[in-house]
Amino acid sequence: MSVATLRFITLPISHYCEKVRWVLDRQQVPYVEEGHAPMLHAAYTLPLTGGTSRSVPILVDERQTPRKVLSDSTDCLRYLAEHHGATWLYAHPEASGIEEELDQKLGPAARRFAYFYLLPRADLTEPLLFGRAPSWEARLTRPLFPLIRRMMAKSMRIDAAGAERSRQVLREQLAKLSERLSDGRKYLCGDALSAADVTLGALAAPIIWPAGYAQVAMPKLSELPDPLRAEIEALRKTPAGQLVLRLYAQDRRTA
Repeated sequence: MSVATLRFITLPISHYCEKVRWVLDRQQVPYVEEGHAPMLHAAYTLPLTGGTSRSVPILVDERQTPRKVLSDSTDCLRYLAEHHGATWLYAHPEASGIEEELDQKLGPAARRFAYFYLLPRADLTEPLLFGRAPSWEARLTRPLFPLIRRMMAKSMRIDAAGAERSRQVLREQLAKLSERLSDGRKYLCGDALSAADVTLGALAAPIIWPAGYAQVAMPKLSELPDPLRAEIEALRKTPAGQLVLRLYAQDRRTA
């Protein structure tokens, strides 16, 4: 285990950040999470990436000369596999391909579908967006929530048509993964945890709503808007949904 401390820049609620956090915690890699409020996070991500990226997660290793800055969740996992002993992530040859598909399809669809129903509810969304940000950032950005909500909807193309397309993608993705699990395997690539499972667990969280997600105080399932709750309840019953719940119950080790 490394004795150096990595910097981990996040929007704490982000499921792509949770993907990296999961591996950091499981490997017991020393790190400091720097969670930020929406909009203000760009004041940290842009300088670290030379002005090329506003997005999170970002993982920074100051031991390297020049320092190593990774600004993609998969790049972060690859780095942890190569430099922090997480070789189990890609031990199975199919893990990387499944991870890529989930990154490209499941992740955006889950985020768009969940936010379509959550964003109109400030009482539910504000604690998720600002709850783990520094107090001064939360005080500054909470009054801007209507603007942040509009910006999120525009950047993620969150509207009724997009939510319905995302619903179909989610059902197709979980059906495909459920078929993969139909032979009785424990994990997506067999009997061992891999990057495929971590990616599924993290990116499906907004539409499975597992306990322990992102170390954020999540609303109860009963508090969610009815259409979102109904879809979560249906997806939870699938073999892939059951795997997500089990991953959080048994495999999501916290630091």
